[in-house]
Amino acid sequence: MQIVLLEAKAIARRLSALIEKHDQISIAVAWGELTGVAEKLLANTAKFESVLLGVDFSATDPDLIDRLVDVPNAYVAKNRPGCFHPKIFYFQSGAKAEAIVGSANFTNGGLGSNLEASVHVKGEAGDAFFDQVRAQLSSYAHLRLPITGPLAATYRRQAKAADKAPRPTNPVLSGEAKDWARVTSPLATMSWKDFVKLARQDLHHDFRKRMKLVREIQQMFAKTASFGDLPVAEWKGIAGVLGAVEAEAARLDDFDWGWFGSMGGAGTFAELIGQKNAAIASALDAIPKRGDVTQDAFEGYVEAFTAAFAGASRTARLGPATRLLAMKRPDFFVCMNAGNTPGLATALSFAPTTLSLDNYWKRVIEPIHQAPWFNADRPAGRDMELWDARVAMLDAIYYAPTK
Repeated sequence: MQIVLLEAKAIARRLSALIEKHDQISIAVAWGELTGVAEKLLANTAKFESVLLGVDFSATDPDLIDRLVDVPNAYVAKNRPGCFHPKIFYFQSGAKAEAIVGSANFTNGGLGSNLEASVHVKGEAGDAFFDQVRAQLSSYAHLRLPITGPLAATYRRQAKAADKAPRPTNPVLSGEAKDWARVTSPLATMSWKDFVKLARQDLHHDFRKRMKLVREIQQMFAKTASFGDLPVAEWKGIAGVLGAVEAEAARLDDFDWGWFGSMGGAGTFAELIGQKNAAIASALDAIPKRGDVTQDAFEGYVEAFTAAFAGASRTARLGPATRLLAMKRPDFFVCMNAGNTPGLATALSFAPTTLSLDNYWKRVIEPIHQAPWFNADRPAGRDMELWDARVAMLDAIYYAPTK
């Protein structure tokens, strides 16, 4: 048995040679990209015994996944506890075998610019080391998920979204029935062009007045560091509980403050808003005015918002909590209300009665944030303001009056 230690560029050269040389190819690797070595591999797909690519954190190149659609014995690794992180390249022809095992991923960095170290082992296929390599590769068999066209298309959308996320999560893959239905749902696959068309129709309200209301609320948040510093009438307007008499007295009667979700029926919430409750102010202040909002930040907000109702006979949850979020960050959140929840649930493939504040992020925010319309570049011209409020403006598409 021959053993040689290789660095990154030597690994690339040796892999290219082994792909050409041998009759059987088996690979299990954490991440891959469409490199020159990958092109060599793609020219030899008839030799695949099992080529298994990890897609954790959506870090594998979607172009490589596209090229492997419907290729026999080419797979992505199913989601599971822990990161799929091996780097095993095994080749065999008859009784002869070779393997490269080490630190290098099947990427530009792993096969080029990175500081890598892998061993190249050459010998008889029956050697104990190669028995171990084959056994290790076989142990991943339960993770093998064939690469279909729908899987590749959905993965590309999620990978694009992950590029903009500071801490990308693993992509949803086919086989994860409920989550897969959401990321392939009508809203999760909608284009920016279709989104603009539907939002501007605004069948039950006035699009221009909606945008004027969003602009007014954004100006309120912009003029002070804390929600708590705003006048009580503005608190009530932002929260969707401002009555006509108070609106006129505060010179805020040019707007319909019930749009995007009237919260007048949430009595305890309306009472705390009228008192300018410090805990609610603190909860909302924790959501940044600009930039990314992480799931951790959202969960912190939910905990603090809920704590504001300690001792109250009733605790406001999904509607009031998401109303405040959507008004502060209309680019990130939508207020769930009685009028839009049925439509949004259908568009995101879940039962409306199962939605709660606890699963709002997973069921609504996650699939929205990988959608083409959400990830479209900010346009110039008349749709710029709509883009800045695009998630809250889902209410313009899915709201329908309740009986």
